[in-house]
Amino acid sequence: MSVAVAVPEPLMTVLHQVQAWTGDQAKAALAAETAEVRAGWVAGLQQLADAVAAASVTAVEVFDAHGDGQVLHGAASTTAWLRGALRVTGAEASQRVRIARASRDLLAEPLERLGAGIIRYDHLTAIERSVRHLPTPDQPSAVSLLTDLAARATVTDVRTAGRHLQFVTDPDGALAESQRQFDRRYLTVAPLMDGMTVLDGLLDAESAALLAAALEPFLVPADAHDTRTSSQRRVDGLLQIVQSATDQALLPTVGGQRPQLHVVVDPRVTRSTALPPGRLDQNAGSTAFLPPVGVGRIACDAQVTALLLDAGGTVVDLGRTQRLFSPRQRRLLAARDRGCRFPGCDRPPAHTDAHHVIPWLVGGPTDVANAILLCRHHHRQVHEGGWVLHLQSPATGTHGPLTFTGPDGQRLTSRPRPP
Repeated sequence: MSVAVAVPEPLMTVLHQVQAWTGDQAKAALAAETAEVRAGWVAGLQQLADAVAAASVTAVEVFDAHGDGQVLHGAASTTAWLRGALRVTGAEASQRVRIARASRDLLAEPLERLGAGIIRYDHLTAIERSVRHLPTPDQPSAVSLLTDLAARATVTDVRTAGRHLQFVTDPDGALAESQRQFDRRYLTVAPLMDGMTVLDGLLDAESAALLAAALEPFLVPADAHDTRTSSQRRVDGLLQIVQSATDQALLPTVGGQRPQLHVVVDPRVTRSTALPPGRLDQNAGSTAFLPPVGVGRIACDAQVTALLLDAGGTVVDLGRTQRLFSPRQRRLLAARDRGCRFPGCDRPPAHTDAHHVIPWLVGGPTDVANAILLCRHHHRQVHEGGWVLHLQSPATGTHGPLTFTGPDGQRLTSRPRPP
């Protein structure tokens, strides 16, 4: 339902006063003040917002107690009325009603603190959520404890303390809740029409902590030229973990083979830099493709299988699969480079690819002297990001210093790490 409600005149007067301090006029007035005055306005307006939030809780409590939504507009409930009149989600409307009803007794103390500007509205919602599932006799003392904590701690601290109280006061209930959260876990992988893929999932607390710990090393920028967002570094780190597990044969086999990425390239490839695009053959009917530079990057350190087709496209011969860089060569590269060779990068060998300085597809040898280790991010920068790698001395090859030239003319030198 959708309803229109007239605002009382006294409240409208206050509303007009607040609105006068919004927009360009407020920005111009505050810009002329000192830093101390602006800080005072920020703190003062927050206190005003807290007082308004407390008044709103009280108004909803009285409105709900009188059943005004049903009386005025025949609403099924106060929650339904709030959803239509305030145009909020059902979850938010339900939360407002729960807090309003609890404010009559259980949440009276934190509501008073909210009105005085001592705690925030988010503190109040965290307290309500924390005590909601506690045994009834333990709820008042838990509210008092969390309210005192909220006066000097963050909302996250209050939520953490609330979770701890659940495990202390009701261990069986907390265990059941943890199991319910574990049962709700899921991960969906949904390909889009343009070749991108949407990941959507939900993790329980333990799984989320494990994933966060594994991704933490990748959230630090690789170097001063790393312009990726934290979200982009997070997804690159996840893919690096997957690639490392795949390369080191740590995953279960499927149909007798370890999981691997398949890229199908037209066999009519000449020894030139003009590569065709590659099709990602991860499932039947795949429509995802890699650009030629992506094919070249993957071909740096991959297994190559030759398929001989007849004129109708039927496979008539399956060639031998060979790994371009052998495990022994990888160990030699790891001992020499001890990680990514891009200047300033500290990614370990397990998180790197073996990169041909002279591309294998144009005749570059699969020798340690023609290879360096690059992490996934910098490997992509060399192939797709416009960075060019040069040997400073053909005699020493990759055993000696290297020069990386960036797309904007940057010149970085990479020297072998000392033993």
